[in-house]
Amino acid sequence: MATSQTILMTGATSGLGFNTAQHLSERLDVNLIVGARNPEQAYHLRSVMPKERLIILPLDLAALESVRQFAAMVIDRLGDRQLTAIALNAGIQIMTGLETTEDGYERTFASNYLGHFLLAWLLLPVLAKQSVVISTASGTHDPKDLLSRQFGFRGGFFPSAKAIVSGTLDNSVSLKQQCLDRYATSKLCNLLFTYDMARRISPDRVRFLAFDPGLMPGTDLARDRSVVERFAWKYILPSVGWFIPGVSSPRQSGRSLSRLLTEPAIAPMSGSYFDYRLKQAKTSDDSRRENWQQELYFLGSQLSGIRIAD
Repeated sequence: MATSQTILMTGATSGLGFNTAQHLSERLDVNLIVGARNPEQAYHLRSVMPKERLIILPLDLAALESVRQFAAMVIDRLGDRQLTAIALNAGIQIMTGLETTEDGYERTFASNYLGHFLLAWLLLPVLAKQSVVISTASGTHDPKDLLSRQFGFRGGFFPSAKAIVSGTLDNSVSLKQQCLDRYATSKLCNLLFTYDMARRISPDRVRFLAFDPGLMPGTDLARDRSVVERFAWKYILPSVGWFIPGVSSPRQSGRSLSRLLTEPAIAPMSGSYFDYRLKQAKTSDDSRRENWQQELYFLGSQLSGIRIAD
């Protein structure tokens, strides 16, 4: 493997991640390490990235032991090399009710946030100086985001970190609304993580960024929605989305994410949030609450078994 840039990505087998990998494959100096639940089924990914520049390893972000095993395999495969970037991109949206992982945590939170939290800390020692860690966030975290509200999102909730872990955010609303709230809250957690880590770790060591890919019709994110919603998501919205502010495509957003991963000049400041147009954007006031950041950080460290100094 060439040693110019070694990038690790979760969620690279479909949607935003796959399109990001396609753009990265065009750069001959980039090698890619991917975590996937079913590596043997990653046919499309293998078709776009040359095998000598691609490593696919098993990873289930909802299972903390799987995250630990994946990190150990990554470190072993790296040898004396270091990672230049990490894309914490994988995400799920569950619309069928409350699901709990084998560790006992709500599945949306565990997959979208906690597994990534643990992975970032485990791989911190093998990150090169001035590397970057990018978390995929979303406008759904913000209760003032008009486009997200049109799709039923109310923004992220933070009654307490323990409530988020159990998935009990607001039991007074419908089952569907509770599912939407859990997804938006997981994206709020990703922003709280980004801002918290940007304070804790020097930007000369690692930059922490968040990325909003926009609404991307046609991806698998709506697979648990109703038949009508899935049809509109897959066939109607992709054709009219160009006329709606905040709507992107996997290819456009993938290009932007690939550039954030490989071009430091675009985002030199740690703790920044960029949208799919590579424009720096604002996040909700709640995402800036340091007390929430700290509460989530300490609980995450307890749940994942990460030892912290403070």
